[in-house]
Amino acid sequence: MTDFEAGQDFLSTLKGRRSIYHLGKADVKDEEIESYLREIFSSVPSSFNARAQRVLLLLGNENMLFWRDLVPGALKERYENNPGDEEVLAKRRGLCDSFSKGNGTILFFSDSKIGSALKGTFKEYEPAIDRFLAQEVGMDEYAMWLGLSKIGMGASLQHFLGLETAVRAAYDINPDWVLDAQMPFGSIEKAPAAKDTAQAPEHFRVIG
Repeated sequence: MTDFEAGQDFLSTLKGRRSIYHLGKADVKDEEIESYLREIFSSVPSSFNARAQRVLLLLGNENMLFWRDLVPGALKERYENNPGDEEVLAKRRGLCDSFSKGNGTILFFSDSKIGSALKGTFKEYEPAIDRFLAQEVGMDEYAMWLGLSKIGMGASLQHFLGLETAVRAAYDINPDWVLDAQMPFGSIEKAPAAKDTAQAPEHFRVIG
């Protein structure tokens, strides 16, 4: 039986998920967060059931060190030779400071070796495999983002560039893993501004 009343709860979850940049430390145990996110990750579908996605969860002090040391160090290398980027660098550093105060960060990776194997096995789909894997990591990211929002925690999806070398060295990451995104999370210390959800006619079409 179709239950649109239950669907309203789902819609409320979708609408409640926002990008939260001002984080604090929620009163929740690290092991509870780990178990919860692990369950979400294992429940997300994957292309050809190949499970090409990888996650590294940084909690507690590791999260603080990531945003206070590793990321600023990588940013300095990237921007220090570009005098015109001081404003950009200052903004990035401000974000790093806020993210370091949260409960943790999820690092999302794709295993390029699995992607290459899929291209060799499924020749018909070879031109589209990269798109399939990008959709897979997108589902992982959105599922975890929704999951964190559902339990009252704030998060945002970040794409800080130039972190690959430092992340591999710091956490002994497999060289086949490609860093896709970072998701810092924690308590919501500042509510986001109102969101414009208006749609133009071409955004959602119906034929029937």
